[in-house]
Amino acid sequence: MHGILERPATRAIAAAAVALLALTGCSQLPVADDVESRARDDARARVEQLVSDIAYDRNDDIDFAARRAVQAAGENSLVQLIGITATEPAAIGDSFGSLEFRVPEGQTVDNQGVATTTGPYCFRVGFNYYGADEGAPEQFDCPADAPVVTPPPDTTVYPTLAENAREAARNVLTEIAASGDTLTTDEIAARIRAELIPPSSALQSLAEPFVADVDGRIGVAMQDSSDCVLVSLVDGAVADVYPPAVLLQPGELGCSPTTAVADPEQLQSPH
Repeated sequence: MHGILERPATRAIAAAAVALLALTGCSQLPVADDVESRARDDARARVEQLVSDIAYDRNDDIDFAARRAVQAAGENSLVQLIGITATEPAAIGDSFGSLEFRVPEGQTVDNQGVATTTGPYCFRVGFNYYGADEGAPEQFDCPADAPVVTPPPDTTVYPTLAENAREAARNVLTEIAASGDTLTTDEIAARIRAELIPPSSALQSLAEPFVADVDGRIGVAMQDSSDCVLVSLVDGAVADVYPPAVLLQPGELGCSPTTAVADPEQLQSPH
């Protein structure tokens, strides 16, 4: 009698043990996988956010993109620049290089409160003249002990608006209006240029004055859409011209001497 009763009990205990093991396996393995997946997704999101912050910058080259990335990331960023690779683009919209980023290893806590060391994770992003290449960052195996890279300094000489740009243009146009002299646009530009205060930095050049004569109306423009100076001489009167910023953008009227003497209707905001 005892032997007959023991077998079902043994089978019940064994079945319970198998069920417990199955439940244990189901509850533990997905947790570990979830932590790794979540940490990788978080790392990718950090890189994507950094790329998004500089996505619409106009880049001169890959070093420019690298400097912008480091600047946007900040000193204590969890996204590190570890590689800069330049390539020769076939056309202006093609990739001219890539940046490699690393998100260092860290502690990720699962849904049971257990901390797990995850990472590091590395991603590659291509860049072109218009910003970041389309598509998600490409993950790759992190090289061992890759140092953080410092981009080379910017040695580009940028046109800079003279601190007295508007004053110089107004002075010259006022003198012309008072004297009644008839000057060519080149002569007017030369007079304005002679009054401009040059920049103090060797990495800055003077933003040139551009002059247009439209049926006797004289327009002067300096710099670009980001810091445009427009002055006009029309019917003997000198005036500063301030069109809506959107009209100074490429594809619109632009920061041009003809914009300075455009009809008032043309200088109305399109929005």
